[in-house]
Amino acid sequence: MKSTEIFKEIAKTLENVEERIERLKLLDPKDKEKAAKKIKEAKKNFLELSNESTAENEKLANFFLRRAILLKNSTTDKNIEKIGKKAYMQSVDEILKFSRVAKYEFTDRIKEVFKGYRIYALGMIFFFMLCGVLSPSFKMVAFFLLIPVLLSLWTLKKRRYLALMSAFILIPLPIITGILAIGNSIYTITNPVMLQEIAKSMAKSLTFVRALLILTIVLGALEVVSLSYAAYSLYKHRHAFL
Repeated sequence: MKSTEIFKEIAKTLENVEERIERLKLLDPKDKEKAAKKIKEAKKNFLELSNESTAENEKLANFFLRRAILLKNSTTDKNIEKIGKKAYMQSVDEILKFSRVAKYEFTDRIKEVFKGYRIYALGMIFFFMLCGVLSPSFKMVAFFLLIPVLLSLWTLKKRRYLALMSAFILIPLPIITGILAIGNSIYTITNPVMLQEIAKSMAKSLTFVRALLILTIVLGALEVVSLSYAAYSLYKHRHAFL
């Protein structure tokens, strides 16, 4: 059976789950409403995939079908009592998460995820280059962030949700660094007295100092723009991560 046909079968199974949820007595009305809403979205996602799918992965599609059937069999008062309400609601969350991930696994949307990943990597390269031309304190910041950034790049490529969260934690500091570097460099380059003092303390010519400040502004701007776009792109496609 082709993946598209399996997706239709999953949607039918989830429609049956919706009907069973309505008949449940063990769940309170609020939980029933939450579960029904999530199943409705999952059903919609799989139905859309049956028309939009551009990739063939029968093994993965069958895995999603098995999980949908397992959820259907669990959607009875007797089985919910056996596994517990919390475990049942987690299985509802799981099928919704699978439906969202499937929209990336089986379509060209996955290209947008990898684009965001590449821009994140590029932004971090600009950040480390920027810290290289700044004062020693910024070099220390870059040193302490090196391992976390490398780990986030490695795990992001594997589309781990924890890696996505770590990227969101790491991005703000480089952006703030870039903004500060741009602001300070613009202020310095437009202040002849300060420019002269810096050139004297560095024992370099004014031309060299101006070039260094311009390089700082350019690297800062590239870093801020790249990481801002990466954060937007990764958040937009956050459902691609498990």
